[in-house]
Amino acid sequence: MNFKETLKHYGITSIWHFTDKSNLASIKKYGLLSLRLLSQKNIDVPCYGANSFSHFLDRSKGIDKYVHLAIIPDHPMLYIKKRNGEIPNPIWLEIDVSILFEKESLCCNQIANKNSARCYNINKIAEVINLKRLLNKPAPRDPIKRA
Repeated sequence: MNFKETLKHYGITSIWHFTDKSNLASIKKYGLLSLRLLSQKNIDVPCYGANSFSHFLDRSKGIDKYVHLAIIPDHPMLYIKKRNGEIPNPIWLEIDVSILFEKESLCCNQIANKNSARCYNINKIAEVINLKRLLNKPAPRDPIKRA
């Protein structure tokens, strides 16, 4: 099953990005940009979702050129950021999955900048991530096979 078929199979039509509400004006003006582009364009970000160490790790792994997205709108990292007060007014931005096919996209088997994380071409998502478990959805039954 290719990536588009996998998304359809699991009913995934959106991907997600969490941010603080204070960033909306900037996102509306410039778009949702990677850390690298924000730095290059010298754009002021009122409330980063990550700290300077996380940014350092992103740069060192070369993933600062990507916007971090989630396949589920309930990412554990947001819980941690809320609990620590790093994102006081969190919001989720819902993004159509078609964006994944416009440019190079990667998927990771865990938080992308962890030392043990491995990033793969998005077409390998079904091999890298147990989507059935992540989405807590049983695979649809084959209508020909009856229990």
